[in-house]
Amino acid sequence: PLISSYVVKKAQSFTRAERRAILEKTDCNMFNFPSSMVVVDLITDSGTSALFQQMWAALMLGDESYARNSWYYVFLDAIRDFTQRGDKPNKRYLSLFEGPESFEEIKKNFMEDEKERGFVNGGVFQLEHPNFFILPQGRCCENVLFESMRSYWKSEKSPLVLSNGLFDTTRANIKLREFDGVDLFLPEIFDDYPLDKIGKENPFRGNIDLPALQKALEKDSARTALIVMTLTNNTGAGQPVSMENMRAVRKLCEQHNVPLWIDAARITDNAALIKRYEKGYESKSIPEILKELFSLADGFHFSLKKTLANMGGVMCLKQDGLFDKKYPKIGDEMKKRQIIHYGNDSYGGMSGRDIAAVTVGLYQVVKEDYIYSRIDQCEYLAVELAKRGVPVVLPPGSHAIYVDINKMFKDSPWQDFMGVGPVSYTHLTLPTNREV
Repeated sequence: PLISSYVVKKAQSFTRAERRAILEKTDCNMFNFPSSMVVVDLITDSGTSALFQQMWAALMLGDESYARNSWYYVFLDAIRDFTQRGDKPNKRYLSLFEGPESFEEIKKNFMEDEKERGFVNGGVFQLEHPNFFILPQGRCCENVLFESMRSYWKSEKSPLVLSNGLFDTTRANIKLREFDGVDLFLPEIFDDYPLDKIGKENPFRGNIDLPALQKALEKDSARTALIVMTLTNNTGAGQPVSMENMRAVRKLCEQHNVPLWIDAARITDNAALIKRYEKGYESKSIPEILKELFSLADGFHFSLKKTLANMGGVMCLKQDGLFDKKYPKIGDEMKKRQIIHYGNDSYGGMSGRDIAAVTVGLYQVVKEDYIYSRIDQCEYLAVELAKRGVPVVLPPGSHAIYVDINKMFKDSPWQDFMGVGPVSYTHLTLPTNREV
């Protein structure tokens, strides 16, 4: 079977009256409500995914050495496999399953890898020109990124960060460093979409509005610090971005000398949706589509907590890319902040066992049976909810179903926190086995 259960977890049963008592004490704040009382937990997929059995095996091989644990160089090469090698990965991690590294394998890290460039410089060159950073999660990457960038801007006006849709922690880190974040959604992003087309086609409503982007760059390219493409577009209901849109954004970036950055939290899902719905990509593999997506970027950050692991993040800058040229020596600034705030550069706040797990996990999350099982679940749930009159955003993304609360409560006098209502109501109405 595709999915097997290996762990039994006892769950306590709580009555509606008991749940109501705690809801009142917590003022209906779902982030303060005890998870042990939740019947079905749909609050997030961040850090909550089950691990692949290969990842559990890697955990047992974790190395907690403080400096250059045995998985460090293997992790670097796994990121090269994931972002640059497509269908021709090295899979260097396999050597660690066979036993301790030999002298020849260790020597590769300093001699053969010395030639590596791209998103992960190799060997001693990584020390001289750092462009790969391990961090605890995505928001830590954003903190280091925008704090490091800010020192390069001295103008009175706040620098601009343009995006197809900034995730909330990205926007918060942008605002904290006194940048202005601007979302350029498609005008039709939340328009109605016919149910009978779900699963057959996708309009890629996670795309950035290209005319709006071009207009913004023509007006303020000198003030634009970065263009961030979020894949998939989480703020835009998790909808995907097309390769065509990414290529067009890349062209504008080069014309206006503005770096292109990818928030890669769910880039594997985005690649899978490109394969399924974008013309010309039907026969391409997920790794090859990922290779093409990353080739368009000057840098990226990647929350490894999304559908991959329980903890982790990574950030990379393309050697000699637009970002590297616009912000010279910024890798040194980032490394200082990584070490001061999160830990030595060989672990960046992650345990050795977690580094081992995510290294192996990178090779599992690109498998089509895994990705499409999740995408198909979302499509099925969205269609069934829509059939029952729930105003969900269509077509659905890959990681969540978004309910249009403004449509659900269009006559409500509330202006804020309308989403709390149906969540609290669900807690109060779901029966338990003591009440059925």
